[in-house]
Amino acid sequence: MVFAALRARVFIAIAIAIALVAVLVPGTAGSVVAATAPSGPAVLTFGDAPFYGTTASIRLNRPVVGMAATPDGGGYWLVASDGGIFTFGDAPFYGCGVGSLGSGRVAAAVIGSPTGRGYDILATSGTVRIGFAGDVNGVGRVATLMSEGGDPLAAMRPILGSNDVNLVNLETSVGSAGQAQNKQYTFQSPPELLYRLRAAGVSVVNLANNHSLDFGVAGLLQTISDARAAGLLVVGAGATRAEAYSPAVVDTPAGRVAFLGLSQVVPAGWAATATQPGVASAFDLPAAIAAVREARSLADQVVVMVHAGVELNQCPTADQYALTKALVGAGANVVVGSHPHVLQGLERIGSALVDYSLGDFVWYAGSPQIDVTGLLSVELGSAGADTYEFTPAVIDATGSPQPLTGAAASGALANLASLTPGSGRC
Repeated sequence: MVFAALRARVFIAIAIAIALVAVLVPGTAGSVVAATAPSGPAVLTFGDAPFYGTTASIRLNRPVVGMAATPDGGGYWLVASDGGIFTFGDAPFYGCGVGSLGSGRVAAAVIGSPTGRGYDILATSGTVRIGFAGDVNGVGRVATLMSEGGDPLAAMRPILGSNDVNLVNLETSVGSAGQAQNKQYTFQSPPELLYRLRAAGVSVVNLANNHSLDFGVAGLLQTISDARAAGLLVVGAGATRAEAYSPAVVDTPAGRVAFLGLSQVVPAGWAATATQPGVASAFDLPAAIAAVREARSLADQVVVMVHAGVELNQCPTADQYALTKALVGAGANVVVGSHPHVLQGLERIGSALVDYSLGDFVWYAGSPQIDVTGLLSVELGSAGADTYEFTPAVIDATGSPQPLTGAAASGALANLASLTPGSGRC
């Protein structure tokens, strides 16, 4: 058995969007696929590839992340992220990697030897890297850019691509359904925005905010449908209260991560109920805490995006502090914020990391104050938020974030550090 310590920036399954591990079966005209999802893995066969069994009925400690067929096609091996090996058909068992992968490593794949008398387990880093960015919409200058073939996330793609999963706040309705609501600002972006987000490496969008129902329930439901069609996971809103508070779950070799969205900025009638579509309101604190606890029971890590605070205020409010502490106490490993349209500071609460506001990211209007933005990347390991880095950026005249370098980047980071709660300006 050989172990290789390589970094694999690949997630194996995303919530209801099932990812697949496929192998060609020697000696047949078919293939066999191991599909991993939160409900458990399944094995699908095609052509004349035989079915030998699955782990679907077994309660696994860790998800299945790899599969290999025996040389004669008479069986296959499955490997779980903790190094556990499962054999089917005539695939022999030679040992497993449980307890032997090395510190901070997890299994990512299994490869059978040419003779079938052994196998290798590939071990990778045991952390998952998650990226977070703030408010995104696609109206005004952003819509103009996209209509001309431009990509508002082009400059950030390499940075987004260095993360396993990326989450943003989708501060808009999408599509053409519904009627504009009676409020000061209403946003309805073209569906192209969703495809630009997904192509750039964004995996999850939060709709727990004060713009996802700008065009009523019909607009919200189309936004959710279009986002899923674009390959995005949606949190923070839904057709029912249960859906709005439900997590999006991502399986990675480093463990399972649950994402939630909550809002403390909720226009009248926008909170989801048992029969009414809407957003997950953080004003219902028992429901918010229950959602985090439920997510914790499903996943190794819990990430929460909270829409809260006062617009253009660089320091968190008492309500932001109180809600954040409650969410961390319930089991959140990372809490990130949106809504103020400006950056706010970061701090640690125990092993958890908090970023109170990520500001705007892709935005229809600009000013020197709100143009300062960035991407937060967090390494999550067995102990929670291990390390993090913030890549500063500025929103340009097209509404697109551009990473900063040199003195400009240093100045932006120094300004962010001065906003750390309890020191400096806050």
